[in-house]
Parts: sequence; structure tokens; C-alpha cells
Amino acid sequence: MKNLTDNMRKLQKGELKTIKGGIVPIGCNSWDPRKRCCRSWDSEHSSNPTCEDAPPPFA
Repeated sequence: MKNLTDNMRKLQKGELKTIKGGIVPIGCNSWDPRKRCCRSWDSEHSSNPTCEDAPPPFA
């Protein structure tokens, strides 16, 4: 079993992982990880906001 001090030690910058993009929301068909926004949604979630540069949804 690991020692409790191992869990409480200060991490070095090289040990830290970068979170890239976050969690993709339910109903998102095209997630932009850099902007953290959805470019297109499925039909059930089509009223949700999209990225500013996303193409308009199909009518």
C-alpha cells in the first residue's frame, strides 16, 4: 500500500498532464478541443449553442 505522503507530495511540472479539450457533451457530433465548443449537435440537441465559426445547421 502506498504511503500517504506519496499522495500529498508536490508534483513537478513535468509530471502534470495537460487536459486537452474537456469532456464532450452528450449529443455533440463534432467537438472542437481547442475552443472547447461543439461545432454540430444531433437532432435532439440542435438548439444548443455551437462554436462561433461553425457552419449553420441544416434545415
